[in-house]
Amino acid sequence: MAAFESAAAAAAPIDLTNDDIMPRDPKSLENQSTVNLDDVELIRMGKKPQMKRVYNFWTFMMCSTWACVVVLYGTIFDIGGPVGLVYGSIAVALGQTVLMASLAEYCGIWPTAGGQQFYVQVLASPKWRPLLSYLVGWALVAAEMSVSASCSLQNSNIIGSFVQTVHPDFDWTSWETFLVYLGFITLALAMNTAPRMLPTYSSFGAFLTIGGFFAWAITVLVKAPKSDAKFVFTTFLNNTGYTSSGWVFIMAFYNSIYGLYGTDAMMHLVEEMRNAAEDAPRAMVWSMVFAGITTIVTDIILLFTCGDYSSYATELAPYVSWFADISGSLYGGGLFISIMFCIGNLLICVGVMASCSRLGWRMAEEKAFPFSKWLAAIHPIFGIPWNMMLVMFVAEIIVGLIALGSDLAFYAIVSGSGVFFQMAYIAPICCVIVRGRQILPKREHFDLGRWALPLNCISVAWALLVVAMYLSPLYVPVAGAENIGNMNWACVIVGAEVIFSLGYWFYEAKYHYMKENTLPVLDGEILEQADAPIPEKE
Repeated sequence: MAAFESAAAAAAPIDLTNDDIMPRDPKSLENQSTVNLDDVELIRMGKKPQMKRVYNFWTFMMCSTWACVVVLYGTIFDIGGPVGLVYGSIAVALGQTVLMASLAEYCGIWPTAGGQQFYVQVLASPKWRPLLSYLVGWALVAAEMSVSASCSLQNSNIIGSFVQTVHPDFDWTSWETFLVYLGFITLALAMNTAPRMLPTYSSFGAFLTIGGFFAWAITVLVKAPKSDAKFVFTTFLNNTGYTSSGWVFIMAFYNSIYGLYGTDAMMHLVEEMRNAAEDAPRAMVWSMVFAGITTIVTDIILLFTCGDYSSYATELAPYVSWFADISGSLYGGGLFISIMFCIGNLLICVGVMASCSRLGWRMAEEKAFPFSKWLAAIHPIFGIPWNMMLVMFVAEIIVGLIALGSDLAFYAIVSGSGVFFQMAYIAPICCVIVRGRQILPKREHFDLGRWALPLNCISVAWALLVVAMYLSPLYVPVAGAENIGNMNWACVIVGAEVIFSLGYWFYEAKYHYMKENTLPVLDGEILEQADAPIPEKE
């Protein structure tokens, strides 16, 4: 007990005049009267507040789940069909919401851009703390880069498919796909140079998503021929080659989870959110609830209006041809849905690029990467981790060159990012399950209470099931040259990231990572951060 008190006393004094802790220019904080408490939370975690707080609860809640469902029109009727989509979406919505609720507890305690990487630092045992948090951080960076790249790749494929649908004689090549891809990631990079605009992009995306959903839903409900309820709620389809209906139902989660990855980006943008400790956990959970409901509603509308789905199976973009036929105009209907999806994907790419750069910046401060000092710099004009963002940009160019319009590469990237996300999600939760919830400090803003341990266990079991799904091929068999297109290459993506990150760990990072970190931790017991005076407003 004496050791505990002496450690707490040592952690308590915080010099708020120290330039290494406080911003060199206090006026650079957007509004000192509204961000003091948020920044004191960061100071107590040993972090220097440097981001302007421009987000609030509502501008954090943006999702485009209906578009993510419609764009997979071609696989829905192969993998599970209506039963797999509707009931699979219910399972995915519940599983992902429970998972995000488990993480929301930690976000309310430690609202920092490191997110799960930081949670593991304070929750893991002292022996494993550096390596586990390092691996979690690398997995998240890889996942977010993959999501950003996959959104831009999907936009390239949408535009290429639309052009070929409208002009069947046009020979769309892989280099044209890459040029379009390059244009989208360049635009996303440029849009990030104005961080004050990020909430505006989010709000615009929300209005566009809602407006686009109603335009799409009204059109198909009014003009499309209708399926009966028996088809929608009882028809199970299996064109995957798997013999187990139960496993095919699990594989059908792929269709639903594409728009329900989770609210990872919120955990890495909290340093730019007002009242972050209270509002970020609420936004994480409620956005998943909203996304789950809209996904299920979209599923039902699509299935009631899907028409003769088998006639679109061989189309380049089944969802474009389907909606164009319903609307009666290839240019009107096809162009509308292509534009909607492209804008939505672009805005997701902008947000994910912002999120990943903030995570990478905090990791670079702890020397997790080569050239960490350069990567940890904040641009004096843009006020963002510009160097980290440039590295992301280059990495995404390389991803685009590897993919070059290949469906195999696209699905491998999507699946690989899903594996990284799920493993990073459950890492801090597993630490708490193994070590006991008594290691957590008081949870003033979001507390799962007596349901915490069961929900944590459900979260871990759910995430492991999703990982198994992501690593499995959508279609079998995979043996033989004629079936190479069925192979799921996500294991290659995951393996390459693990080998590279571990290689750098043993070469360099283990000697520098977290060596200058001073967390309020004593022999694995997480101390409650001591009270600190609030900086005076100048």
